[in-house]
Amino acid sequence: MSSFYKSICVQYAFDLPDCCFIMLNIYLTDTKTNIQFSDLPNENPVKFLLNLKKIFPSTADLLLPVLPEDNNLENVTWEATSKDFEVFKKLLEGWGIIELRLSAITAYKDKNFANELVKKAQVKRKQISQKQAQLSLIALDYVLMHEIHALIDAELVMIGEKFYLPTLRELWKGQFSDQILQCKF
Repeated sequence: MSSFYKSICVQYAFDLPDCCFIMLNIYLTDTKTNIQFSDLPNENPVKFLLNLKKIFPSTADLLLPVLPEDNNLENVTWEATSKDFEVFKKLLEGWGIIELRLSAITAYKDKNFANELVKKAQVKRKQISQKQAQLSLIALDYVLMHEIHALIDAELVMIGEKFYLPTLRELWKGQFSDQILQCKF
């Protein structure tokens, strides 16, 4: 169990068997290699990826579906560049961490409060995208993660939790400028 979601299932005793993690066949266009990726916590990859796209719109451009000749969605394969695939994996892990932290907020406060935090972060992302039209979708997805973590940090610090924002910035260092990493616009 090497994936983030798999390790979380073990760490937090969700006890999901390996069969719950479906396998994606991905063709890396720049290296012309096929890989198998089994880190999606869902039995329907197309549905999961469509839902992920609602959260992180850039994922639609990072991992592209390739329909089989028989149009059977169960046989969809995917393609990406190595770099895009690495960014996709970072976004997927990033969302997994957000889900865990939102679960903590839900236990500390309630689900409505956690949902409001996400809505506030989405509004902030939209405001930044309007003022900073030059930002890429990936940068805006980072902004959303940053804003969610900033709001969660502000709540959880009161019960002794450490700030996550420095870790998030370190994970994405080299991908974005300091201005984007700090979300100072």
